Amino acid sequence: MRSGSVAAISCKDGPVAVTGCSGFTGGHLVRELVTHGYDVRACLRDSGSWRGQDCIRYLEGLPNVEIFDGCDLFLPGSYNDAFKDCSGVFHAAAVLGNSADGKSQPRGSGEVQEDVYEGGLSGTQNVIDAVNASGSVKRLIYTSSTAAVRPNVGDQSVPDGYEWTEMDWASDGGNKNFGAYARSKVDAEQLVNKAAEESEHWDVVTLNPAMICGPILFKAQVGQWIEQIGRLASGKKPNFPDPYDRFYDIIDVRDLVRAQLLAAESNIDHKKSSGGARYILAGTGGYSTMCLGTDITRIIRSEFPDFVVGQPETTTSESEPIRSPKTVHDCKKAKELLGVTIRPIQQTIHDVIESQIELGVIQPTKK
Repeated sequence: MRSGSVAAISCKDGPVAVTGCSGFTGGHLVRELVTHGYDVRACLRDSGSWRGQDCIRYLEGLPNVEIFDGCDLFLPGSYNDAFKDCSGVFHAAAVLGNSADGKSQPRGSGEVQEDVYEGGLSGTQNVIDAVNASGSVKRLIYTSSTAAVRPNVGDQSVPDGYEWTEMDWASDGGNKNFGAYARSKVDAEQLVNKAAEESEHWDVVTLNPAMICGPILFKAQVGQWIEQIGRLASGKKPNFPDPYDRFYDIIDVRDLVRAQLLAAESNIDHKKSSGGARYILAGTGGYSTMCLGTDITRIIRSEFPDFVVGQPETTTSESEPIRSPKTVHDCKKAKELLGVTIRPIQQTIHDVIESQIELGVIQPTKK
């Protein structure tokens, strides 16, 4: 977008579209937007799938939501109708490893790493093309990841205490852990930035969240990381990606979607800020790289003292202790420029478990 232009939106400017509404962030985004007066176009890939049906049952209970079916990252033009006459687009859809199984993405190749990357890159290009075709969209809010900011959490190349900022960009650097997801996020960010620069009609603001956590609104939102917390709260061991201990770097989904709304409505020139138009959302409550088997289980026991709490193995599959550099995140830029507030991690973990109990996803065992 032309230098000095600002494309802030408001609920008075017309409808907004949200991609990936059957997912965790997308579903919460729809809720956040309608409670702030927006008319929302909810984009789903397959309303006939169990995830689509579960999502629709929830969305039908919200006001001012119109569902658009058949919005597929792998299908050019599939977002055009949904984006027509919209003032803003919140692009939260992504292909994750557990959804690239050869069945969940019928237009994908069936090869996990290829579909994760192409869903991120080609899918984002399809979103950009639909934004351009709309002629009405003023701002795109893109959901990236801290995977585009820093190397894999187990990487040993950074010192303890290093503070990641929006100036940092991940690269493989010979790191074998730099997989398709991280590459897709780096490349997709650069893709949307270039497209926005070339457009005279819209700009882009990117949010870089860590592991997105928080209460689920419907069962289809149970993802791999939320599931592990629920398993521990019900007295079981983790089962993904293995039964061993892991480090989490959490952001509450409610804080993330509020930040996305604030970014959409902000009339500052995001591009002129340090690191450009991107905002790290990580380090909930000032915590970073929390260990599942110690930090998070300690919170579960404190919040639910009558529950039997599961315990992951303390070593990796190679029988060596996991170590992660104690790097720092505190959403400083988002707090300063967007006015973001971050809730305590104890509340996030409590609400993750409580929502799974309420929806019958888990059944805790009492001591």
